[in-house]
Amino acid sequence: MKLKTFFARSAEGLLGIAILAGAVVFYVNQGSGRSINAVRRSAATPVVRVEKITPVTIQNTIEGIGTGVAKESVDITANATEKVVGIFFRDGEYVEGGKLLVQLNDDQYQAQLEDAKIHLAEQERELKRLTPLYNARITSQKDFEAARTVVARAKTTIGIVEYAIRNRRILAPFPGKLAMRKVSLGDLVSPGTLITSIDDISEIKVDFRVAEKYYPLVKAGQKVGVTNVAYPGVVFTGTISAVSPRIDSVTRTADVRAVVPNPERKLAPGMLFIVKLELGTREALMIPEKAVMSLGEVQYIFLYNADRGNVTRRVVRLGQREGGKVEVTEGMKAGDVIVTDGVLKLADKVPVKLGKGSAQ
Repeated sequence: MKLKTFFARSAEGLLGIAILAGAVVFYVNQGSGRSINAVRRSAATPVVRVEKITPVTIQNTIEGIGTGVAKESVDITANATEKVVGIFFRDGEYVEGGKLLVQLNDDQYQAQLEDAKIHLAEQERELKRLTPLYNARITSQKDFEAARTVVARAKTTIGIVEYAIRNRRILAPFPGKLAMRKVSLGDLVSPGTLITSIDDISEIKVDFRVAEKYYPLVKAGQKVGVTNVAYPGVVFTGTISAVSPRIDSVTRTADVRAVVPNPERKLAPGMLFIVKLELGTREALMIPEKAVMSLGEVQYIFLYNADRGNVTRRVVRLGQREGGKVEVTEGMKAGDVIVTDGVLKLADKVPVKLGKGSAQ
């Protein structure tokens, strides 16, 4: 009986020890789990850098895309139906105004011109003979006036023939650079046949568009800078020559033309230009471009909430870009603190930690 009691009490003691040991293990495990979770939560909190945004003075610049147009440009065509008997230019040659480019056959008109000159000389001699007779009242006024009329007609005939001869001489209408030749010796051309084209590229007209909100600020005489991929880093300076009096009702933009001097003939018609127009200075909120995220056509930033230790996503509208920074025109105000580094790890209302270099 005593032996049974002893074993019962021993079993109860062992059970108590086992329960106590289990409780200790459970407590230790729970404590370790809480520590691990705390470490994990700490490691999962994004570390970001923030910056307080203040207004800065920037150059108010607008940009546009323009296309180059020659100062003057024309297709040179034949004026008569004749054979080509002379070609006096090379493809791509720069020529002065009035240079003979192509000669068409004019033998027939040269012969007619000689005949007309001989006839005029005869009629002038006859008029010269009749003049003193008319003055002496020996010949009638009718005969005298008839002689004068014949002389006048002879001069008119010479003018007509000379015009026909000039039409068979194709000249450069102004100084410029010629395109490729489209005819050969012996070709029979007719009015409208393309011979070549010529461009005056001493100046290049650059046509571009400006948004409606900038229309009152753009005036003739303002300076512009244009760039082209063919000349990286080179800015060509021009002047606005005209602003359209109309706003396009679809695009809400206005046509603007700038003239860019081209003395070295580096620029060519048809080139694509980036046009920059400076409109004075203004105050703006500029933030690093890397602080801006995009979702489709929507751009947004993250504002830092110091009191809550988290961030808020804010949709913004952007403006001018310059030197790795971009202007925020809507969605932010002066004094806001934004995340500039670490934005890829963020979402709305996410807690964050501030890294070194943050300026609040």
